[in-house]
Amino acid sequence: MTDGTNNDGTPIHTPMKAMRRKCLDCCCGSPKEVELCPVTACPLYAYRFGKRPGGVNRQATPAQIERLKKAREARLNGLISD
Repeated sequence: MTDGTNNDGTPIHTPMKAMRRKCLDCCCGSPKEVELCPVTACPLYAYRFGKRPGGVNRQATPAQIERLKKAREARLNGLISD
């Protein structure tokens, strides 16, 4: 499974990639048609480029990671209670 496929050999897709593939399928494989898609009522419309709408990035910044580490350490040391 480490090669990007399931046990049956089918490719593993993230939800974003699966939505992009569905949009391409709907537009007969044409990326330009996906870009020009007029069906704004489609639930996948905002995801048609295979990315989160608005450029939302779910990855934590180094500063956020450091803050989380400090908070975790403080909780473990009993300085912060739940």
